[in-house]
Amino acid sequence: MQGSQDTLALLHMNICNKYISLSVKGVHDKIVRKVDKREKRYYSTLQMAATTNTFGELFKKFRLRSEFSTLSRFGDALAKEGFIYEDSLYSHWQKNVRIPKDRKLLLAIIKVFIKNNGLTTIKAANDLLDSAGQGYLTNEELAAFETHPCFQTECISPQRILSFLSTTIQAKRVVRTGWTMMDIKNPESVAEHSYQLCVMAMVLADQLGVDQDKLVKMAIVHDLGEIFTGDIVWVRGNIIDIERRRKKEEIEAKGIEKIFKIINKTEEYKAIFEELMERKSVEATIFWQLDKLEMAIQALDYEKRKNKNLDEFFVSVDLQLSSPFLRSIFTQILAERPKGTKK
Repeated sequence: MQGSQDTLALLHMNICNKYISLSVKGVHDKIVRKVDKREKRYYSTLQMAATTNTFGELFKKFRLRSEFSTLSRFGDALAKEGFIYEDSLYSHWQKNVRIPKDRKLLLAIIKVFIKNNGLTTIKAANDLLDSAGQGYLTNEELAAFETHPCFQTECISPQRILSFLSTTIQAKRVVRTGWTMMDIKNPESVAEHSYQLCVMAMVLADQLGVDQDKLVKMAIVHDLGEIFTGDIVWVRGNIIDIERRRKKEEIEAKGIEKIFKIINKTEEYKAIFEELMERKSVEATIFWQLDKLEMAIQALDYEKRKNKNLDEFFVSVDLQLSSPFLRSIFTQILAERPKGTKK
């Protein structure tokens, strides 16, 4: 294995030192002299790694972020901007088979995504334009988009960034109450729980068929409000205190607004938090199941390391998992519980 790595490293050096001239943009590298077949294959791998997202990939990403669950829904929104096409054309765009070249059409697409909070930055708009070979937004075009509240053009000052991060870091101090109630010593913090959820969202989103970006943001945001409320327990085993949960979420919503107001991103993250609280969208439904599954994984870890019986946590998770795939993971968790802790 080491020999193979050394060979690749030597090939890399050989190509970089003798055969590659870098273009001004730094992404259109080209071979200027002949190389042997192994070097060509290795060079091709390097070149593919450097390429940016295609128009089709970006179009799909911004469409999903805009919550257009179907191409037809996107088409309806685009029609309101004066562009009416068959859904099959949008499918070609998404597959990168055909790419729109009309700049007015591309600007209308960007406008639709901005209106629906799927595209929120100058960089994202420029990336989409550039992927269609249309360069970047002009000052006049940018001015037309700047009036929309979801399109962010101002830079955040270092002072405000530090103030924001000095607030969010407090999540490291908020201990998960459920574990302290079970006399778990040195229990995890809210931040540690959120970290594990982010990992789960990142690696499982595609398999669950949901928007990875939104799912990860949900994992980050969902417990930030506990900086102000603490971790209030509203479920024990199969008993759920809905009123206690409602009051907790009301306070957390105000906390989310306060936190993100520091960096002028209240609307975006307030919308994500509200979607979580409504528990209706596909991502929100999946997220809360992941949240419970993460708790089961942590309970399993504590049972193994601390010799505790944490039955009530597994009962709670069992009641709230409906995804067949996530239930299969839960079944594996139950199978790995230490024998002495099972009833």
